[in-house]
Amino acid sequence: MDYKSLKEGWKRYPRKWDNQNWKYSYRRSLGSGIWNDPNSYIKEKIDFLNHWKCRVDRNTAIPDLIEYSKNLNNLLEGVSSFKLLNINHKNLEFTRKIYKLLSKVNGLGPTGISKYMHMHKPELFMMWDAQIIRDYFHIKTVLKTTATPKRYLKFMLQMKHEILEAIDTFSKYKNINKKQAIIEFKKCFNNETLPRILDKYNYVTRGEYKRPIY
Repeated sequence: MDYKSLKEGWKRYPRKWDNQNWKYSYRRSLGSGIWNDPNSYIKEKIDFLNHWKCRVDRNTAIPDLIEYSKNLNNLLEGVSSFKLLNINHKNLEFTRKIYKLLSKVNGLGPTGISKYMHMHKPELFMMWDAQIIRDYFHIKTVLKTTATPKRYLKFMLQMKHEILEAIDTFSKYKNINKKQAIIEFKKCFNNETLPRILDKYNYVTRGEYKRPIY
């Protein structure tokens, strides 16, 4: 993906989701601190997901998340120093375990799983939903059985490739080295995390052809 295509898509993202005055806005939720600890504010986290149309069943998901929160915390500590650009086999194994653990939560579907992961580690984890999965994997039916940990890892690697490609074209456009390009690149996107930048692009290009992930 080239930089200009990514920027054009990012600019088309609906502003309502970023409105600071909205109780459940992305930035406001991150800034509230509820995502700093996997063991706390689980009901508030589920409220956020449902306002973001994740359709989480509170009655079943909350007890499971409370039960799994300690294990989740331990796994998240394993990826504490990682970001999207430096994912490797080690942290992808932690990612697989995190996704697999959250897949056990009754009432939390693939969209909710990825958003729950992202909000705890916004510099690392990508978000997806049924349409985004269809766009990249070219499958018709998206369920927990098709939105697997294995596919999520492949999606993460593809998103790393896409953002590196965008940064590379930005570097050439600005005639600066890669290290400086990464810094300047993020400034052009209001210093948002790389997964969030990509997520906005994926959202506004829903239904459009994407290079398939095999």
